[in-house]
Amino acid sequence: MMELIHLGGEKTVTGSCHLLRVNGVNVLVDCGLAQGGDRVRPMAEWPVAPDEIDFLFLTHAHIDHIGRLPEIIRGGFRGEIITTEATSFLLGPMLKDALSFSDFKRDERERILVPYRLFSCKKNKKMF
Repeated sequence: MMELIHLGGEKTVTGSCHLLRVNGVNVLVDCGLAQGGDRVRPMAEWPVAPDEIDFLFLTHAHIDHIGRLPEIIRGGFRGEIITTEATSFLLGPMLKDALSFSDFKRDERERILVPYRLFSCKKNKKMF
């Protein structure tokens, strides 16, 4: 059975975040920040916890598609991130920018950014 649940970006311009559930596998498609008046569903209201997400598929590196990645990592996400090579190279700089205006402490920001610094140097490296 397949189910698609919109967690953000369904009828808005920003905050793209969609959960695809297929035969017990949870695939999150994007996890973006909402901007302006757009809204996303708080993670506490998601049908799965971040540590239950098996894969995160990132369509591209804009903040409205990747900006909540630090939040799902903080929540326990340890699944595999699937994206293009070009997007993988942009993740580090884009997340660094997103984290600069977040409530994450410096050590937590650094811990989140380390895998992306490593990933940009090697193809097909699993992030966690």
